[in-house]
Amino acid sequence: MNNENAPIPTKVLTKEQVITQLNLEHHFEGGYFRQTFKAQHRDKVTTVRGDRTTMTAIYYMLTEDNNIDHFHTKHSDGIEFYHLGAPITYHMISPDGQYDKVVVGPDILNGQQLQLAVPGGTYKAAELTSGTFGLVSEAVAPGWEMEDMIEVSQDELLKQFPQHKAIIEHLANNKQ
Repeated sequence: MNNENAPIPTKVLTKEQVITQLNLEHHFEGGYFRQTFKAQHRDKVTTVRGDRTTMTAIYYMLTEDNNIDHFHTKHSDGIEFYHLGAPITYHMISPDGQYDKVVVGPDILNGQQLQLAVPGGTYKAAELTSGTFGLVSEAVAPGWEMEDMIEVSQDELLKQFPQHKAIIEHLANNKQ
């Protein structure tokens, strides 16, 4: 009998196993992360904020007890790639005020996406709405540096985008 097309059984991992196996640490925006790549082998790219590596990549995981990545933005473009676990819902507000919601997960037949490109300057938040964890990677170009991170408060977002009050109050950091 030919089992060439038989599904390969996969072991169900716990969030603790994923955190341990991938050496993830708490992330200041929420969730867990680890930088997995920084393009040190190429010439840096000159930006108005200084020289940057051409690309960086991280693992990023939300869990049921750490399920929100608060609204923030950065100068560089990023692409999220789904890996394991439950889907993660991304909420984005573009600089012109357009709101988009995209679910990154495995169920492509029902509208989930395996990857999501987010242009720099877009305000982005993410949440795990079910399951014990969801794991993605993010590649950023030019490479992510802390100086390129723009944290934004709930008040700032509400002044800029009052039409999105409900989602901002739900997912923006309310620290001043």
